[in-house]
Amino acid sequence: MIRFGIPSDGALHKDTIEFLFNCGLEIRRSNPRSYTGEIINNPEVIVHFQRARDITLMIENESIDIGIVGYDRYMESKDPQIDTELLVKKLGFGQCKLSLAVPEAWLDVSNLADLSEVAIQFRERGMELKIATKFPRLVERHMVERGLNYFSLMSTSGTLEAVPALGYADLIADIISSGNTIKQNNLKTLKGGDIIASQACLIGNRSSLTDEPNSMSEYKSIIRAIESYLKSKGKPSDA
Repeated sequence: MIRFGIPSDGALHKDTIEFLFNCGLEIRRSNPRSYTGEIINNPEVIVHFQRARDITLMIENESIDIGIVGYDRYMESKDPQIDTELLVKKLGFGQCKLSLAVPEAWLDVSNLADLSEVAIQFRERGMELKIATKFPRLVERHMVERGLNYFSLMSTSGTLEAVPALGYADLIADIISSGNTIKQNNLKTLKGGDIIASQACLIGNRSSLTDEPNSMSEYKSIIRAIESYLKSKGKPSDA
């Protein structure tokens, strides 16, 4: 039996269901509020609808075997000490970037070097540059690797684009797709400010799969169906 986690809401929910349908893995759900479903003609696969941010953790603790998440969320959440694996890196949907954005009023700030100068100026005045984000691990690593050390990270569960105007933080690091929302809130991205490029990916826990040898054939059939569809569309999976 394969336990397959897919996003229950958010940007990836509808696209994941459509993608799996195109792969020949049509999901049947008894009602919209049910947390489980099945893949038609494959009774050995149980579909679990979960919040996208929880899927990586559930794979790590072996509550589910494989799952579809955003690559950005996977890289933010994964524990390097646990046996999770990136099975198919690019599923061809959910493309976006995690990027830094500052107020448009910061006319002299257009790249990371400018931002570093601002951080130093803040520190000289006894202040700290505040960055609001839902991806603290990725943001901190990106900043430190590029020599920008004087900052603090502000967590929030709300809409990030409004944060600078409210004074909660000076800038944001957020998921950007079209960029329209950023512009509408008088923000701009920075040159060199892209932290990670992302799209939907398939991840799994090989330990949980190998513990159940009878599940391996079902697992491999799902991988074959996905890779066959991606190949037919000329999309490299970078598995």
